[in-house]
Amino acid sequence: MDFYRFEPDRYPEEPGCYLMFDRSGRLLYVGKAVNLRRRLCSYFQSRPDRPKVARLVQEIADIEIMIVGNENESLTLETNLIQYYLPPYNRAKKRESSVYPYIAVTQEPLPRLSAADRDRQAPPASGRNGGERLIGPFPNPVFRNYALEFAIDSYRLRTCEPIPDRLCMRYYLGKCGGVCELKESEEQYDERLCDALRMLADPGEVPREMEKAMEVLATRLQFEKAKDMHVRLSALRSMLDVQAVNVPRDYHQIAVFFGTTHLLAARIEYGMLRSRFIWLDYDKGDDGSKEKWVQRLTSLLPEEGKVEIITNDADRAEPILQAARARRIKAKPVLPAKGAKRRLLHICERNFIYRSEFIRQNKT
Repeated sequence: MDFYRFEPDRYPEEPGCYLMFDRSGRLLYVGKAVNLRRRLCSYFQSRPDRPKVARLVQEIADIEIMIVGNENESLTLETNLIQYYLPPYNRAKKRESSVYPYIAVTQEPLPRLSAADRDRQAPPASGRNGGERLIGPFPNPVFRNYALEFAIDSYRLRTCEPIPDRLCMRYYLGKCGGVCELKESEEQYDERLCDALRMLADPGEVPREMEKAMEVLATRLQFEKAKDMHVRLSALRSMLDVQAVNVPRDYHQIAVFFGTTHLLAARIEYGMLRSRFIWLDYDKGDDGSKEKWVQRLTSLLPEEGKVEIITNDADRAEPILQAARARRIKAKPVLPAKGAKRRLLHICERNFIYRSEFIRQNKT
C-alpha cells in the first residue's frame, strides 16, 4: 500500500484546521492546530500512539487546510466542520449539541439563571426566550457553563425549583443568601441578581471577576479551589480571542476574494463558516466556461431571505448579485473595512494566497 507522501514545507506554521481525505475523496477526519505544520508532522514523523491514529494515517490520500487567525477560531471552525460533515474518525464532537449558548433569566418573583440553547442552523434568538430574558450568545457552551456557574455561586443566587420551605445545603456552603427563609430580603436578592447580569452582559468581564475571586481564595489558603479557578480562567481567556467564523446573524453570507485569474469563496450560514473553501478559475476566455464560476457560486445562495456578498471587488461580484435578485433574494455587496466581516474576508485572502503559492510551486 502506498502511504501519503507528507511534505512539511507544504503547510504553514499558522493556526487553522486540517481535513484528511482517503483515495475516494471521502473526508476521514477534521482536526485543529495552533501550528498546522507542527501538528501534521506529529502524524507522520513519529509512531502513532493509538491504533485508531495508525489506521487513519494508512488511509490518508490528501490533506486540505483552512487557515484562520487564532486558536479560538480554529476550535470553533473544527466544531462547525465536524458537525457539518460528520467524518468517521471524529466521534466526540459529533455528539455535541450544535447551539448558540445563552443564559436565561426566569420569569419568577425571585428569578433564577439557567442555560438556554438555540439551534445554530437557524437564525439566532435574541432578547427573549418565550417570556424569559436572554443574555448572550456566549462564545461557546463551555464558556457559558463556566460563566453561569461562577455567577450563581459568586452572587449567591438561588437554584432551587420550586422555592423550598427550608434552607438547603447551598446556604450553609455560602453559595446562597437564604432568601427562602428570609435570611435576606427580596430587595437584596434583586440587587445581587442585577450585579450578576451586569457582569454576564460583557463576556470579557467574567474572567476579570474570576481573577479577583481566585486571589481571594489564595489569601484564604484555599489553594485547591484557587487552582481549579485558574484552569477555568485560562480557558475562558483563550475563548475570548476575536473570531469571525461563528458570529450570530439572522441571514446568510458569501465571502469571495478575487485574484487575477482565480477566486476563493466561503459560504457562511447564519454567521457560521462550516464548510470547505471553494477555489475556482474564473478567467478562461470566451468558450462558455467563464460562466461556470458564476453557476458554482450561485449554488451557494440560500433558498430565500437575504444574503450579503462580502468581497474585495464589487464589480466582479455583480453576476452573483444579479443571480440572487433573479431568485427574489435580497442581496447586497459589502466591501468591509473593519470588524468581523473584514476579518472573514481576510481569512479568505490568506487562504487564497496559500493556495496560489502552492499551485505556483507545483508548476515550477
